[in-house]
Amino acid sequence: MIGLVAIFMEGVVVQKHSEVDRRKRIAKRLLLLAALGMSGGCQTIGEARSDRLVSASEPVSKTVAESKVLAGSNPQVGVQQVGFDEWSLARETEPEPIAVTAPPEMNGAHDQDFTLVIEPQTLRDAMALEATMNEVEPSQEQVSSSLAAGSLSEDSPSANPVQQCGLTLSSVEAMALGTHPAIAEARARVAFSTGQAVQAGLPFNPVLQYQSDEIGNESSSGLHTVQLSQQFVTANKLEIAQQVQAHEAQRRRSELRMAELRVLTNVRSAFAVAIVAQRRAQIANQIVDLAEKSLSSVRDLLNAQEVSRVVWLQARVEAEQARITAENAATQLRANRRVLAAATGLQTLPADSLVGEVGEGLIETPWESLLAEITATSPEITAAGSALERARWSLRLACAQVTPNITGQIGVGVDASTDDTFASVGVSVPLPLWNRNQGNIRSARASIAEASAAIDRTRLSLEGRLASAAGRYQVAFERYRRLNDSVLPTSEETYQLSQRAFEAGETDYIQLLTIQRTLFNTRLSVLEAAAEARQAAAEIEGLLVTLDG
Repeated sequence: MIGLVAIFMEGVVVQKHSEVDRRKRIAKRLLLLAALGMSGGCQTIGEARSDRLVSASEPVSKTVAESKVLAGSNPQVGVQQVGFDEWSLARETEPEPIAVTAPPEMNGAHDQDFTLVIEPQTLRDAMALEATMNEVEPSQEQVSSSLAAGSLSEDSPSANPVQQCGLTLSSVEAMALGTHPAIAEARARVAFSTGQAVQAGLPFNPVLQYQSDEIGNESSSGLHTVQLSQQFVTANKLEIAQQVQAHEAQRRRSELRMAELRVLTNVRSAFAVAIVAQRRAQIANQIVDLAEKSLSSVRDLLNAQEVSRVVWLQARVEAEQARITAENAATQLRANRRVLAAATGLQTLPADSLVGEVGEGLIETPWESLLAEITATSPEITAAGSALERARWSLRLACAQVTPNITGQIGVGVDASTDDTFASVGVSVPLPLWNRNQGNIRSARASIAEASAAIDRTRLSLEGRLASAAGRYQVAFERYRRLNDSVLPTSEETYQLSQRAFEAGETDYIQLLTIQRTLFNTRLSVLEAAAEARQAAAEIEGLLVTLDG
């Protein structure tokens, strides 16, 4: 019994077995279109349109209760339709392929004179048609598998086996915040400054002293005294000193925040570059597969004397170039993953694939709102403000140190020669005659002027760095938007028209190859522009701490 496969497109036709050879030649010719190698644009790469995000598309499956009826019969057939979203396969506008299970009444011996095939109008149709011709009794699952194998979209399971699991940006950021040594170093500085603030507020310890005088005088053991002295801090110097160190600890906390933002910015930038490298490697691997299939198809056409040897040699060149491109892309991906691992603070990353959309969230933001937000939340300005407060409290401490501390002393003693007991009381105060802490007061005032100027300098530096980063973001975003909204659709339309012209014999292989290479380069340019915009956006989101002031 010969199994029947029905694939419904526009204009399903019923042909005799005598038409099969011609159909197979057409299929091989269309398979050649797939592997002209450098199109890459026949797959979804997950760009973001200006008005919405186009992520890795998900296959659309739906059940159709009724299907078209063949040659006078009207059976109710359950149809499993395997669809693709609007961005896959170079945004094909043709109807979606449908794999149909033939009704039982159509599997009789009287149907052996007929085979249901399609007019191969697209690349997917051709690949599905070739798969059905090479098998005697293909099942519905096999036909669906053939259709899926013809798709170049990244959302197909074979192209992207990791759909829901893998390394996301948030997971990599969490690892970086927990393991990066720069953050651990900044936290240690915060702990050190906090300890210094505690120590600065502690008073002096009392001093216990034993003293013996006149030993051996008149054959006696002399005078023996025990004294207890305490230095009393005046002018509230301990609280002022504690405030000085407390503001130093606050400055260290701002530096900790800067260290975290610096690590996150580096991670986000490295992640964007790595995920673009991963997409490029995926495209290159698929191009290699298609180029090898193209080489085989061109060889068959050459044997049938339908193409010249020049075309076959060109196909060999394109296949080898595709292999070189794939090897280079794999090498670059490994290097970018190492850079990402170093930015995360790890020796190596887990082997999982990176998951994310490099073009997600790319929007145009007004300059004024960016400047106001960064000025209000920048840890650099917070650190500069803490330094100014520390300088002000240092001046207060320098002025308070003019007032001397007072040392009090009490004691009790015994005279061994007379057995008399006596007590002693003493007070000592240094006299600020020549040293009134003039130099430290002058230095503290200079530190206040320096810290005030540092705040203004930091604001101006942030504004300049923001102008640079925002300019690079705007240039990359505009380039991404124009390529994605204008150049890429035009390239895809040109490719589709060239496909039809090649099928009709109105153009040659070389011209179609040039158009496909242009489409491939355009898609890579979209990815690279999105990555550049994402890197500039990461610097802005990181409050510009990675840029030199």
